Order: sequence, then structure tokens, then C-alpha cells
Amino acid sequence: MSEADRTSYLRRRYGGSQSIMNRRERRYVAQMLERIGPVPRVLDLPCGHGRFTPQLREATTEVLTCADHNRKNIKALLDAEDDAGTPIKTVLVDLFETLPFESGAFDLVFNFRFFHHIFDPEQRLHVIAELARVSRRYLLVSYYDDVFVHRTQKKLWKHRKHRRTLPMVAARQIHAEFAAAGFRVVADRAVLPVLHAHRIALLERRPADSP
Repeated sequence: MSEADRTSYLRRRYGGSQSIMNRRERRYVAQMLERIGPVPRVLDLPCGHGRFTPQLREATTEVLTCADHNRKNIKALLDAEDDAGTPIKTVLVDLFETLPFESGAFDLVFNFRFFHHIFDPEQRLHVIAELARVSRRYLLVSYYDDVFVHRTQKKLWKHRKHRRTLPMVAARQIHAEFAAAGFRVVADRAVLPVLHAHRIALLERRPADSP
């Protein structure tokens, strides 16, 4: 997949109303990465086709590790990136298993648009624990807050490919779950306040919990 092909894919995936979400997500991610400043080692998991790879490469000074359970996603990402810039390492992983990385292996772990696919609370806690374990300092994650308007819209919208329910977790609950894993909330922003459940959170490891 060339850069043009990836652009075409992202245009299809994030076209229409999703284009607004895409622009706002990129902007807020950029703001949070700027707040962190450049860091040596970053993990993007799951990386997908690499929608955020260019931004993460700019924020990484040594190695950006792009991990996913789908080999085709990783190939698409690599085909769209060139050799200029921060080196990219790729790994096939399953987030529902123990991650194949040492504790504190990364300065920042980036996890985007994944938590709202986890229906089992125990699996969510496992993922939080593993992301927290491999991060030395920062987590940049997104999740779906329990927003009434969005939850109601999901139930009412009729479309053959539309899923009527998605796992939404109240912000205070997921904050508490990350706190139990040793991380405090630095920033948490709604991508589209009131109307949409998607939120982006920057978390930092508490000094007492450093690996």
C-alpha cells in the first residue's frame, strides 16, 4: 500500500461525519503529544493502518514500535511509510494476552479506539494492566464515556451494518481503573462534547509506582 493508497483508505474510513471526528482527534492527539514533548521510545498498539504513525514518529526520538494483531495492517503501515524519520519496529501482538515487552519498556504507550470494542470488564482491566505495565511514564488512550445522547443514538439508528450497542464506561470509572494501575489523569478531553462519547486521555505514572 502506497501513501496514496493509505490516504484513499483513510478517506473512505473517515469520510462524511467521521471526517469531523478525525480532524478533532488528530488535533487533540497533537496537543497532548506536544504537552509531553519528544520521548525516546513509543508503542502504538493497536497501530491499524497507521493513521497516527506520522504524528507519533515526530514525537519519538529513538524507536516507534507499531504493534497489531493483524499482519495486513502492519504491512499496510510499512508500505505507506518511508525510511526517513524515526525508525519503526513492528510486532504482532494480542492485547488480550500478556504483551511481549518488558515492564517499563516504553516512555509512552498510545492506545486509540480500542476500549470501546471490549465488552468484558475483566478483559478491559487486563488491557489496562498490560498497557500500564509496559509504560515507564505516559499513556495516551481513548475510550467511550457513558454519554446519554450518543448511547440513545446508537440504539435508535437503523442500519444493517450498525452496531446498536458499544461498551461505554463512565469517565470516573475508567479513571479509577487506571489509578489502580498506578496512573493519574493529566488531561481528558471529549472529542465532540455532549454529542459523542469518544474521549482522549493523557495519563502519567505516579512516581511511587515507577517500575
